[in-house]
Amino acid sequence: MKTEAEIIRALQTAASLTPSLTVTQYQRWSQNRDVPTFADILSVYGTWMNALKASGLLEVRRYESKDMIQALRLASAEEGKLTSAQYRHWASGRSVPSVGDIITHFGSWSLAVKAVERLEEEHFTVQPAKDKAEIVQALYEAYRVLTPFNAITYQKWAKRFNKPSVAKVSRRFGSWKRALCELGIHEMTDQK
Repeated sequence: MKTEAEIIRALQTAASLTPSLTVTQYQRWSQNRDVPTFADILSVYGTWMNALKASGLLEVRRYESKDMIQALRLASAEEGKLTSAQYRHWASGRSVPSVGDIITHFGSWSLAVKAVERLEEEHFTVQPAKDKAEIVQALYEAYRVLTPFNAITYQKWAKRFNKPSVAKVSRRFGSWKRALCELGIHEMTDQK
């Protein structure tokens, strides 16, 4: 188990390499390093956002989801298909959410752009980063308590405790297996 000081130092070091530190970026950075794992961070702070706050890496949000979507739509209308670099240039000198604000809220730049593109479709609703955080926390919690841990046992547990379903996990990550792979969780079979 890593100490809070080790966690904060690792988060601050990883964050110095990127404008907004996401779970995925931290996991990539931490591979093959003797630093706290994402699971260590969750066990100490409970949530990724709490860890970022404790490390001084999370600014108080000045913008709501609607403000970010509005800024992305306006930038896209003026600039065409947006990269984060194009948005950063467009946003310079304007009172709009930063690239970091947008990435923190949506989870990644590509998810933010996709969310705005899909909002044009009639029946789409945005799944902000907090939905992903809820899924991540549920998966880690289930992984700690379920034996064996797999899609079947998780689904029963999720229904009982009103947690995100296997289908929701699959939609958010692309598949059940991709979610587990991204989080470093392995399915277990019954050891009888």
